[in-house]
Amino acid sequence: MAGHGMPMSGSMSGLSMTAMNAQMLAELRPLSGRAFDIRWTQLMGMHHRMAVEMARTELGRGRAPRVQALARQIVAEQSAELTRMAGWLRTWGATEDSMPMPHMMPPAAGDTDRWFLAEMIPHHQGAVDMGRLVPARTQTAEVRTLAASIVRSQSAEIAQFRALLRGQP
Repeated sequence: MAGHGMPMSGSMSGLSMTAMNAQMLAELRPLSGRAFDIRWTQLMGMHHRMAVEMARTELGRGRAPRVQALARQIVAEQSAELTRMAGWLRTWGATEDSMPMPHMMPPAAGDTDRWFLAEMIPHHQGAVDMGRLVPARTQTAEVRTLAASIVRSQSAEIAQFRALLRGQP
């Protein structure tokens, strides 16, 4: 099991989003209490940084105004949550995860909007699954509150992404 601020066992570079999510869940499941809070916050921070990077790619290369609006919302919301989580880690005497973040590369040519929507569905599902672990493993009110907010907001965004991929407004 990885220590606080230490890389997860193995490397996540080259893993699919689904495999990366499964690896994070497997690491979190045996933990509880403060150890869970710290590792969940570290991993959710890495997860959020990846989403922000993907959203910035969409903002730089995408063309669809609705998709761009969702990307701006993700950057704003998840950047604020990153600041909040970094404060918790400092308070708990832990550091942010030092593991290099896997990069999600859009297609060299083609539809960045579609890429973004399609990749964000499993990405957000990973955050939802991590959030659902929280109630049984923590006594920390702020972690519970953030996790519930992530489950709620990212589940709603998944529905929006799917509707946009189907061509629905």
